[in-house]
Amino acid sequence: MSLVDPDDLDDQNGAERSPPTAAEIPEADAVRAAVVAVRNGDREAFGQLLKLYQRRLFGLSLMVVRSPEGAEEVTQDAFVRAFTRLDMYDESRPFYPWLATIAVRLAQNWLRRDTRVRTREGTPIEPERDHGPTADPVDKFIVGERDRQLWQAVAALPSGQRVAVALYYRQGMKVREVAHALGVTSGTVKTLLFRARRTLRTALKTEPGFAGHQEEDA
Repeated sequence: MSLVDPDDLDDQNGAERSPPTAAEIPEADAVRAAVVAVRNGDREAFGQLLKLYQRRLFGLSLMVVRSPEGAEEVTQDAFVRAFTRLDMYDESRPFYPWLATIAVRLAQNWLRRDTRVRTREGTPIEPERDHGPTADPVDKFIVGERDRQLWQAVAALPSGQRVAVALYYRQGMKVREVAHALGVTSGTVKTLLFRARRTLRTALKTEPGFAGHQEEDA
């Protein structure tokens, strides 16, 4: 459905237009403006990127490390690293996948460090396990799912599967973007998602409508 632009009405009526608010500026344009400003020496412009992505990035980090304190640390470190390496960002590509890649790799480092600490302290670490042969995909339910129980099940997945699910379904990244973030091939990402859906099927076994699916990388 096409709607009349209010600015066009203002022009027709001879009214003076007010500058657009931050909420009215498309995200991509806001990011581009912030990046250009920071590169030109306006450090405070980076605050716009914080406003846009801090909550989302914290959610991703929390899904990976499963620790609020760890997620906060990873989120802060990711923004610091993004700021210091902003000259490496390719403006022709979306900003969030680039930022998420930084966060995921920092989160993986955090997990490895945490694992070493827990090993030294004698805390038992649950090994990754295969959860059975069923291969019914549950992706259509994950996309729209807001049920706490399901996302608790996602949080209990092995690390690689958990991160792949979070990036692909919750963060809306493409398979190739997930692969880049994880430092693996697209085929590996598809395998991780397949195994994750197989495990999560138990939580959705009463739902109708399971059907075959291949992850799209368009």
